[in-house]
Amino acid sequence: MAAHAVASLPQVEHFALPLDTLHGIAQASGLQWVNSDASKIAAVQAAIAAEPAPVRVPRERPAPVVIDAGPLVLVETRRDLREMPLPFEQSDNA
Repeated sequence: MAAHAVASLPQVEHFALPLDTLHGIAQASGLQWVNSDASKIAAVQAAIAAEPAPVRVPRERPAPVVIDAGPLVLVETRRDLREMPLPFEQSDNA
């Protein structure tokens, strides 16, 4: 019974644009209706369909980072300024 409960989609009928009505609306608005050539559209769609599909190149994942589980090492990055001669001190001494 559950299979019968599934509703199917309604049939969609073909709809053709009334080009005469569109021309009239465009002219009433002060515009000019320009329509594409159906044979050129079909030729371009056929050319697009004939093109080969692009080759999918999967992304290479980087190697996982190995975390060092050893003890931490303290690195001193600050310089000792007591022993470094500064420019303003050098000019006073000279």
